[in-house]
Amino acid sequence: MKKKYMGYIFPSMLSFLLTGIYSIVDGIFVGRAMGDPGLAAINIAWPLVALIISLGTGIGMGASVMVSLNNGAGDTKKAAKAEGNAFFLLFTGSLLLTLILFLFGRPLLWLLGARDGLLPLAYTYLQFILLGGIVQIFASGMVPLMRNRGASFYAMCAMALGCISNIFLDYLFVMILDLRLMGAALATVLGQVLTLILSIIFYARKKNRIAFADMQPDRKTILSILKVALSPFGLTYLPSVTIIFMNLQALKYGGEEAVSAYAVLAYIISFMELLVQGIGDGSQPLLSLSKGRGDEKSLKLYTAWTFSLGIGFGLIGAFIFVLVRNVLPVFYGTSPEAAAYIVYAAPAFALVMALYGLTKPAVSYFYATHRVVRSSLLVYGEIALTALFIFVLPLFIGLDGVWYTIPSVQVVLGIFCIFFLKKQRPARSASSSYVK
Repeated sequence: MKKKYMGYIFPSMLSFLLTGIYSIVDGIFVGRAMGDPGLAAINIAWPLVALIISLGTGIGMGASVMVSLNNGAGDTKKAAKAEGNAFFLLFTGSLLLTLILFLFGRPLLWLLGARDGLLPLAYTYLQFILLGGIVQIFASGMVPLMRNRGASFYAMCAMALGCISNIFLDYLFVMILDLRLMGAALATVLGQVLTLILSIIFYARKKNRIAFADMQPDRKTILSILKVALSPFGLTYLPSVTIIFMNLQALKYGGEEAVSAYAVLAYIISFMELLVQGIGDGSQPLLSLSKGRGDEKSLKLYTAWTFSLGIGFGLIGAFIFVLVRNVLPVFYGTSPEAAAYIVYAAPAFALVMALYGLTKPAVSYFYATHRVVRSSLLVYGEIALTALFIFVLPLFIGLDGVWYTIPSVQVVLGIFCIFFLKKQRPARSASSSYVK
């Protein structure tokens, strides 16, 4: 069992790490080429860019859960319908979101805090990202679907090809050709194109082909996917909502240098967040199958391994973060003012990394086992707590309140995770399907 589990987990972890590298690499090259303004521009635009990735991931994970649950319950027809309807949702969702962001991107950036010189910089980055909006949604949505079919290694390779090409193209476009933000955006899009090409090749194989009849929209199937998709969508997009609030308050209490400092801190903690999310989502097919079959013994074992890995990596990451905090500003090319903020706030953000090892796998566990209410409460409760703390704490302790917001939220969520995990019910019987 352990070998099978690791066969799902490690490719998933690497896939999510590669996803994190996409954003981190942009920041490194743009920071070195443009300094604080470039970093701030990407950070302000990122909540809109992240909608693209989050939509694809949410649909892909929501469908994957329903496929595994129904396969575990023995209803292969409804499992195939769920996977086919995922492609319908990816297509319609990508068209709608790309159109909305093309029409309203500039005013939305203004609302997110882009002013004066930052607005044209952020808008340039967003415009070129949107050129490949549909590609990115399909690529991010098809990866979890491939992983759910047992092709974890292939899905990882698809992500790796996109990531490696992104790094090379970032260096070429940003540093050599001096295309700056436009170059960073194009490098990201072209990297995702390669991921999508491998995904299409996978589904073009005879044994993996989706029947056209299964792609035809079915109301009950779509609703079942979207119900589960709310949690992985929120889990993926939450850091971007946090960025919105943090940018506004960092700009207010610390200026552009504080925004630049938070951009670096956000890059680092997002790396750990994606790593532990990879553990949780990598275990999803096995957790969902065990839940669908009513196999309580396997479910408990996979759950214990998932949380042990998540907490372990969280603690190790926090320790390393504290050790290297003085090196990070040099690596990203920040100003001395921003560097001072980074070094000062690093211990608080290291605590966040440690707690991510508990809270993020917990969300993945709950939606993988169809406890969507608990997973949604954790995801959207985090958004509500962040909105509360980010505006209340700075009233009393100024910029420190901005730095302590995310750690405070994670402490509260950790308590709720432990409470929810203790209130468990036996796994559902495999006598019925999960699409009603």
